[in-house]
Amino acid sequence: MSTMRIGGLASGMDIDQIVGDLMKAERIPLDKLYQKKQIFEWQRDAYREVNKQLADFDTYLFNNFMLSSNFYKKTATSSNEAALSVKALSSSYDSTNSITISQLATAATGVSNEVTAASSTTTLGEEGLAADTTITIAALQSDGTYKEEAITFKTTDTFADVAKKLNQSGLKINAIFDDGSKKLGISTRTTGTVDTDTIDKAEVYVKSATGDDIFSTIFGFSTGIDQNGTAGVTSLANGGKNAKFNLNGLDMERQLNTFTINGMEYTLKAVTATPVTVTSSTDVDGMIAKIEEFVNKYNELIGSLNDKIREKRYRDYPPLTDEQKKEMSEKEIDLWEEKAKSGMLRGDSIISNGLSQLRHDLYSRVQGIGENVIDTLSELGITTTNDISQGGKLVIDKDKLRKALESDPEKVVQTLTKSGDKDVDGKVIPETRGIVQRLRDTVKNVTKNIEDKAGKPTFTDDQFSIGKQLRDVGSRISDFQRRLQDIENRYWKQFTAMEQAIQRANQQSSFLMGQFGGGM
Repeated sequence: MSTMRIGGLASGMDIDQIVGDLMKAERIPLDKLYQKKQIFEWQRDAYREVNKQLADFDTYLFNNFMLSSNFYKKTATSSNEAALSVKALSSSYDSTNSITISQLATAATGVSNEVTAASSTTTLGEEGLAADTTITIAALQSDGTYKEEAITFKTTDTFADVAKKLNQSGLKINAIFDDGSKKLGISTRTTGTVDTDTIDKAEVYVKSATGDDIFSTIFGFSTGIDQNGTAGVTSLANGGKNAKFNLNGLDMERQLNTFTINGMEYTLKAVTATPVTVTSSTDVDGMIAKIEEFVNKYNELIGSLNDKIREKRYRDYPPLTDEQKKEMSEKEIDLWEEKAKSGMLRGDSIISNGLSQLRHDLYSRVQGIGENVIDTLSELGITTTNDISQGGKLVIDKDKLRKALESDPEKVVQTLTKSGDKDVDGKVIPETRGIVQRLRDTVKNVTKNIEDKAGKPTFTDDQFSIGKQLRDVGSRISDFQRRLQDIENRYWKQFTAMEQAIQRANQQSSFLMGQFGGGM
């Protein structure tokens, strides 16, 4: 219910100003609640920023160390790049190989007879197809198997449509009708063959037809032998060849010109008259660079986290109220809030405990690698700086790291990335996990603890502790605002009553003055 307000007409007092001043004093507790709410929000946001940093670090570890090919780097060289290129995969071992290439893999091809007086716009019906037909075609794939697909050809389909349907099928074949030669050409997109020494099998052939076999009757493809050695099928493409080569004295054959042997990827480009020498070795420089990058990323993370828990808290700089901001410039507000936001996570136990666990992860021995082998970070030449103020940042002895990588790169990789052994119950034994794996485990735990306290953008306030505090403060603010409204209404009621009393007194005084004046 609204209160009638009379603003000082009778008393001559500025009631608006008086009530406003009284309410300023009443609002002080409300301002403190708003400031408390703002601090909770700043703390929440500061925690979430930490979680973003942790997530970025975890993503970096996964992309650069969990995928072994990104860390366990190998280099490979070919003495004749024009004839053979090589790529060392992480599973390769240091070696020197000799390879002579006698034959490259080629695709199978097939060409129809000339279809007299036809063009790409000629329809199958015009060439004698009486009814739509469905033809099942089999084609050799890159994995050495045959794939079959049924394709329906209509009497209204043109020769260009026939080629289009073959190209758009899942058979991975190429087809074109040439208006100049009036022939249909078909080839495999893969190379190689499944021929034996005595049987030339078709790489693409008609397996069956529910109607007219247009490839035989209209295009005149010849008969051939299917993948099972059965003669009499319509052969659409054959003559594919496998790559042939001699590797370290062994004659070998592959369907494709690119293949992998012992972790080495070979790509054959040309036949060679003399052997090509291929060498593979550990890319020590590349691995050192990757470990240096890891150390820098780790140091950046713990440097930032240490700064947050050491940052000074300026308690004389509470969050500004709206009234205070009205009296300040933008620059003054920015400078004030910079100090007001400082130290939101000072001395935080979640981050402090997380930092302690990260340090423990680094220096505990990785069990299960073997006896008298590299299994600690210090044996890789990575230790903590002696400068205590650096908060546990890492430094690298490059000479020691290089020696470790050159002597036993496998053990270095295991020390960092080993997934861990399992106990009889199938649970991973933490002590057997590599250092990077441990760091990821700790990051995951710290992230979870922070989410319990500060949530994440998709959480509701009920799902994390600061959210519950924000909800509680919000309720108190709402209650206090209602109370302030009641107080303001009460003040106005009191001053309105005073004004009305003064007005009545003035009226009585005027009446009496009039009476006294009239009797004279």
